[in-house]
Amino acid sequence: MFKKFICRRLPLLIFTFFIILYVDFQLRTIWLPKLSAAHHPSHVQRSVRRKTRGAQNPANISSSGSGGPATSKDVYDSQVKMKLDDIFIAVKTTGRFHRTRLKLLLETWISRTKAHTFIFTDVEDVELPSVGHNVVVTSCQSDHSQQALSCKMSAEYDHFMASDKRWFCHVDDDNYLNPEALLLLLSTFPQDSDIYVGKASLDKPITAHELLDGNETREVQFWFATGGAGFCLSRPLAEKMAPWASSSRFEQTSAKIRLPDDCTVGFIVERRLGLFMVHCPLFHSHLENLLLISQKSIPHQVTLSYGMFENKMNSIEVKGSFSKEEDPSRVLVEIGLLLAEEGEEESVFVERERRGTPKV
Repeated sequence: MFKKFICRRLPLLIFTFFIILYVDFQLRTIWLPKLSAAHHPSHVQRSVRRKTRGAQNPANISSSGSGGPATSKDVYDSQVKMKLDDIFIAVKTTGRFHRTRLKLLLETWISRTKAHTFIFTDVEDVELPSVGHNVVVTSCQSDHSQQALSCKMSAEYDHFMASDKRWFCHVDDDNYLNPEALLLLLSTFPQDSDIYVGKASLDKPITAHELLDGNETREVQFWFATGGAGFCLSRPLAEKMAPWASSSRFEQTSAKIRLPDDCTVGFIVERRLGLFMVHCPLFHSHLENLLLISQKSIPHQVTLSYGMFENKMNSIEVKGSFSKEEDPSRVLVEIGLLLAEEGEEESVFVERERRGTPKV
């Protein structure tokens, strides 16, 4: 009896099994290329070039989309070639992280971009200026409040506006910045256009309540690039932001929406100027799952980060000269991968191994 039952059901089971295999194959075929493209520069580059080619005005170029680095020398041949020296890189930090987070950056990527990297902090540190770093000691509070964060962003903006740089890029002290990937990314944009590029930490626009006269409020929504992943503004756009961002105006604007610095930038760009951020997957913060970034794609990423999430270290998963105990942030391994790709000597690692690596 049981054998007859099996014989009758077996063809149906086999047919069902092959149907499942076929559906699984189709889903993988459709989705895997899209998922792998999320961290692949050529896909991002095509998206940016589609948005920028033939645009009639800066607003079209600044519309929401993906951004990525150029890989061809013929991108915008008519433009003056960009240099790293054209970029004002602002690093926001605080005194209690000078010996941990900031020290790690000074020994890695900042050592390669020292001339055009500006460190904004809240306390004097006699050791930093002695090695030729651009340190700006603000009068901002040292906490992580909305007021303190907006105070430092205001200082960053004003110092950029007083410079002759073409781009303003902000990062936090827990970001690893790839200068070459940043330069390639910014080179894909028309240099005279209004560009606000970064990565959103939310999957939808943020909702805020703007304070109006008479102690009334109105609900506003807008996209913003999270400061924890880093973002960049072109000079033409930064100049247009001045009525709401220069001097004490940035802090006043932040107070109106009662949100911190990165949200305030997005508010000014979208709600005051009617422009939009360019969503770029090459920026990364500790608010995302960094284990999803493949090792082979790391040289193409603009920023990486690290931090604690659910009592576990959230960082990229890569193999290198340093163990996770020696290098929990994986910043040393990251720069090692980049130096190896460029064929440079990894002298920084020899020195770090000789002196020992501090815990971050």
